[in-house]
Amino acid sequence: MKIYIASSWKNELLVLKIKHMLETWGHELDAFCDSSSDRYVFHFSEIGPSDLLNAVNFLQDERVQRAFKEDKKWLDWCECCLLVLPAGNSAHLEGGYVKGTGKLLIIYRPVFPNGEFDVMYGFADLVTDDPTEIKTFLERFNVEQMPGHPREFCTCCDGYDGYDDECPIHGIDQY
Repeated sequence: MKIYIASSWKNELLVLKIKHMLETWGHELDAFCDSSSDRYVFHFSEIGPSDLLNAVNFLQDERVQRAFKEDKKWLDWCECCLLVLPAGNSAHLEGGYVKGTGKLLIIYRPVFPNGEFDVMYGFADLVTDDPTEIKTFLERFNVEQMPGHPREFCTCCDGYDGYDDECPIHGIDQY
């Protein structure tokens, strides 16, 4: 599966460790902080003093625009977003964008402190503090079962071509 890791620069080492772990399980990965690939890696420190910036002039910087286009390219490429907490606004927007396009969203945090939660995490397909749950979930999940994913044959009914409105046995829309 193609997985985009969204998180905070504060989690850089954890993100790189998770990336390696998922690659050993056979997945394709993108991590915002991995400069070993051809990916454009952007860090806020490249811009200068944050007290001189606001949302408007920050977004006008060509490095920020390039970073946005790079991240969006990988968000469109992926089939799943792994949101590694704690994370800031951008990572949460990335997770929401991916989920909004009908793809998978997994939220992971090594330890969920009591009192730190969000109602909207209900959008996630999996919320966990256990990497083995991520592995099990990804092994079980067949990307062709995602809503809106075109397929030639129904994954549950041998021989059904998927071009009618719904599966004749399960009544599931095939598109």
